[in-house]
Amino acid sequence: MHSEDKYVLILGAGQTGLSAINFLKTKNFKIFDTRNFIELPENIKNNFLIKENLISEDRINTKLIDYVICSPGFDLSHQLIKKLKDKNISIKSDIEVFIENNDSKIILVSGTNGKTTVSLLLEKFISLKGFSSKAIGNLGRPALDYVDIKKDYFVIEVSSFHLEISDNLKSDLSILLNITEDHLDRHKTFDNYKNIKNSIFNNSNLSIGNKDDENIRKDLTNYFDGNVNLDIANLNAVKATLDNIGLNYSFKELEEQKFKPEHRMEVFYKDKLNRIFINDSKATNCGATLAAINSIKGDEKIFLICGGQSKGADFSRLAQEIKKNCYGVIIYGEDKNLIIDELSDFNKLTADSFEEVVSLCLKVSKPDTKVLFSPACASFDMFKNFEDRGNKFKQFILNERDA
Repeated sequence: MHSEDKYVLILGAGQTGLSAINFLKTKNFKIFDTRNFIELPENIKNNFLIKENLISEDRINTKLIDYVICSPGFDLSHQLIKKLKDKNISIKSDIEVFIENNDSKIILVSGTNGKTTVSLLLEKFISLKGFSSKAIGNLGRPALDYVDIKKDYFVIEVSSFHLEISDNLKSDLSILLNITEDHLDRHKTFDNYKNIKNSIFNNSNLSIGNKDDENIRKDLTNYFDGNVNLDIANLNAVKATLDNIGLNYSFKELEEQKFKPEHRMEVFYKDKLNRIFINDSKATNCGATLAAINSIKGDEKIFLICGGQSKGADFSRLAQEIKKNCYGVIIYGEDKNLIIDELSDFNKLTADSFEEVVSLCLKVSKPDTKVLFSPACASFDMFKNFEDRGNKFKQFILNERDA
């Protein structure tokens, strides 16, 4: 590459970075990552294109940058971001680049909780009407892996991290399910997080929101009823979206054909003591765990397992619900003390390892009750991701059963 050739700068040498490289193919690009080369995962380090094009911050010449593709996990408070913005260089998320380069119809889905469920249900119900559709984005492989594929509809799950990078995503329809406190370690204030989430509507032909969520904008095309449990609210959101794109289903049809994704309120085992074990590892924030407790609370109180990385959350409201609806709780993980502090005078146990979590749970949870694993926290202190966490929970419980 000649020293004066323009290039695309990719921020973040992870899965999104790899998908950006594959998209750019023969175009000139450079990659910057805040980690040293030796700290990168083996599959990234061994990638010839990354090795050849990794650039240190002091070698980035802003005059040569065409535009920037920024990975959702890249720290937007990094000094390089400020420098790029000062030079009016366009910074885009991979989802923005996907939308610019794919002419399928676009449905954007966001919300603190339920967005994966709603995205997958939309993919399913659009397909059942004979249209090709695929749910992509925050729920699996990066969006740019699909950029060369044509579908009638792409349903894109969009996180607040994507929206913070790209606040003007163009879509045929966007839907915002709910907004409760999350990711305040990154977004700093709840107001900031709310504004970021609502930016999903900035460039949408049709906009749909939860009418019962005071944090969602009130000037949208349409609304759905969210003043019900999360499961029903999700189906209401799906129905409103399908109605707005002209694919009519009755609520009964949707309910009959719905499914629960793995790790979201997944009932996976009932033991000889009649204890029902529920894996809700997808609950990575307080709002999701509150919804989980509310969906199964009843005469019998719940035994809860929670903990992990707090992401700056306030656990006070969750603690109130735990005191009201649970008879015991095991708390583990990096930020366990933040939850413990909110649960004074309550039947709580702590564990240092995940094996200890399961062994304690089996010892102290009562017969004929529900054991809910709903962490209310991120998983990265002890696990690769929430799937890994949920799989380990199920594996440990089932291994104990077989022991």
